[in-house]
Amino acid sequence: MTPFIDDVRIAAEQHRIPLPVLCSLIKIESNWNPWAFNPEPPYRYLWDLRRDRPFRTVTVTERASEYPPTDFSDVFRRYGQGADHEWWGQQMSWGLMQVMGAVARERGFREPYLAKLSDPATNLDFGCRHLRWLLDWSDGNIEQALAAYNGGMAGNYSTPYRNAMYVERVMAWHDTYLSA
Repeated sequence: MTPFIDDVRIAAEQHRIPLPVLCSLIKIESNWNPWAFNPEPPYRYLWDLRRDRPFRTVTVTERASEYPPTDFSDVFRRYGQGADHEWWGQQMSWGLMQVMGAVARERGFREPYLAKLSDPATNLDFGCRHLRWLLDWSDGNIEQALAAYNGGMAGNYSTPYRNAMYVERVMAWHDTYLSA
């Protein structure tokens, strides 16, 4: 069987997510590798930790800059990190479920270092929190929730074709995990 399957079973049950769907998503996102990470610089949905809400729209100039905007939160300065660590970490996907750092922040992750999202139990908790939220948002529509997981929420997908292909790839593994 796959590594971490016991942790995945627990997370699926706790968050009321069908186990085959969760296993399939993990297969596609990281191939079950908890250390997988992916810098995604074009990703600009960021979370303002100080105000606990989405960060304002990033300007074109700020997108091209190597440094975060001066008003981007550095609430974890006491841990020796500046805003740049948070800025770039929120634009990365982490761990088994490839949870975006900003999404984890939105869902309540408050550890100072986003790299902790590579811990399987932590990653599964926050990834499943987000997937459960999307399943509730989509009224239980698994394919819509998966498309939103991959490309954004509320139907605001920049590349619908890519999202449809992603859903097909995830669902292609579904039957493989029916007996997980």
